[in-house]
Amino acid sequence: MHCTARERPRYAARVSRSGSQQALDLCARILIDPGDEVAVEDPGYLGARELFAASGARIRPVPVDRDGLVVSALPPAARLVYITPSHQFPLGVSMSLARRLELVGWARTRGAVIVEDDYDSEYRYSGAPLPALQGLTAGAGVVYVGTFSNVMFPGLRLGYLVLPSDLVEPFQRTKWLADRHTAYLEQAAMADFIREGHMERHIRRMRRVYKRRREAFLDAVTRAFGDRATVAGDASGMHLVVRFDVPGIAARAARGGVHLVSTRGYYAGDAPAQEFIVRFTGLSERGIREAVKRLAG
Repeated sequence: MHCTARERPRYAARVSRSGSQQALDLCARILIDPGDEVAVEDPGYLGARELFAASGARIRPVPVDRDGLVVSALPPAARLVYITPSHQFPLGVSMSLARRLELVGWARTRGAVIVEDDYDSEYRYSGAPLPALQGLTAGAGVVYVGTFSNVMFPGLRLGYLVLPSDLVEPFQRTKWLADRHTAYLEQAAMADFIREGHMERHIRRMRRVYKRRREAFLDAVTRAFGDRATVAGDASGMHLVVRFDVPGIAARAARGGVHLVSTRGYYAGDAPAQEFIVRFTGLSERGIREAVKRLAG
């Protein structure tokens, strides 16, 4: 099932919250005790890893391959698994259906909770959509994290949690204690935007725009660097990961005013040299080609 804003996974209830980071904070408060093992993707989202560690969890990094998180490498005692299966952050791979089923079975057998962070699944540009982990569960607990910040704009700190029925009340109570409520005006405006069909039209339009920008970037990088640049990730999301075999590429980017973000901080151990996150959605196709031209010198 492809999850648009109107077709998110079904479960017992939704709890509105201020943003993805608050959702993860609620998960840490409710689902983790000090000393619990928490499995995270390696490389993976640093904000989640640091938050769980600050809650007293023992962080267990788990490698990611072309099919997503390597389930066979999960620590047997993990109480919680944090994952970005639709578009792994930062590498951009989509977790295969076989791997998703394997993870759900693993969690069900061990009584572990899966936190599924679905931060930009609306933007998939080719291939059949894959079902959310939450939609595959039967006896396994999955907390689904959704957000409107990427599909709309970063300043809209509005999203939701889709929860198993036995977790609804604890999350609602903890959310109320944390900040009482999420801003009503933004929620009401977003609800009207969805109800009137504008969200689906917006997603369709932006999917076409972002697909063209992604293709423009891939074409420009191939022309400029050839086999000296390797692009990772599936045809989805709002960023790509590029590994350059070009000495001094970071310094060249800085001189040319091109923003590259190293993946080094997202690895628990050693990171590949000259591997960078490139967000292609914020520039026009012309701007993308100019940026790549500056990188190429």
